[in-house]
Amino acid sequence: MAISARLRRTPAQWLLYACSGLALAISAAFGGWQAVSQAEPELKAGEVNAGEPWSVKVVTARLLQDLEPAVYLKNKEDHWLAVIAEVEITDDRSHTDVNRIIRVPTATGILVDTPSGTSFDAYPYEVLLARDGTRVDALHPGMTERVAFLWEQKPDAVPTQLDVDIIGLTWRKNTLTDSYEWLDEAVRASLTVPVEDKRVPVEDKGNG
Repeated sequence: MAISARLRRTPAQWLLYACSGLALAISAAFGGWQAVSQAEPELKAGEVNAGEPWSVKVVTARLLQDLEPAVYLKNKEDHWLAVIAEVEITDDRSHTDVNRIIRVPTATGILVDTPSGTSFDAYPYEVLLARDGTRVDALHPGMTERVAFLWEQKPDAVPTQLDVDIIGLTWRKNTLTDSYEWLDEAVRASLTVPVEDKRVPVEDKGNG
């Protein structure tokens, strides 16, 4: 399944990523610029769920408003539902399929391209690096990164807690191609985390 929408940028917007102000703003939204600590390999909120092809520590979930120009809401009245996690690739090769790592199975009001509008099978709208807001094209073995998985959510959906699924894959032979691949997406672990409301009220924007 492809990501429902892609990040839209112009050459001028790429220049904005060089500005420290944007990097700091994105970092503040996602809790970046923090040292990554080693957690126990037990499934608890804030600790590592070790496995293949990635190990995952869900840090927090947040509601966020304007993240432009890093990523754009399709509907301006919506907000972002963000799951912030520290991810380390345990495979011996880099992975570009980072949108497969996290799901939010019971979240309501998620903008998806299905008639039912359910988030059960919804991939993240986008995945960004928490430290500077750039898009995650790949994660690499042995390099733990704090990333933000983003879903666009309708304004009347304001969760105070969120069910999060960590997805695992199996390294096996593809019966069609006869080559080995990471296949069989399955829920490897589940947890429930509180949701922090970090949205900026409209009346507060631009007031200094």
